[in-house]
Amino acid sequence: MQPQTDHARGRFDCEGDEIARHFFSEDDLRMSPEEYAARQAHNWALFSAHLYRYRDAALGAWVRRLGEILSSEEEVERCRQRFLTPEELADVRRQASEGF
Repeated sequence: MQPQTDHARGRFDCEGDEIARHFFSEDDLRMSPEEYAARQAHNWALFSAHLYRYRDAALGAWVRRLGEILSSEEEVERCRQRFLTPEELADVRRQASEGF
């Protein structure tokens, strides 16, 4: 992994609570990061929320775990196999192939 530049370090050296709460609903946050990734990974082209600092420790842990999962196609696939029905899995794969 490359070291962050001063610009990138400054960009992420702030609190992410408000940003995360903008992107994730209370219903999203009631799911585990693994289930959320299974159901929503195909909707994220890029994910950087795990790089911010969080005042809410539980929120920060949830977002950091999601970032770990989304950085690995294999981990996303394991989550999908664990949480999705065959029909849901087919739907997610269709949406991903269509770019949704």
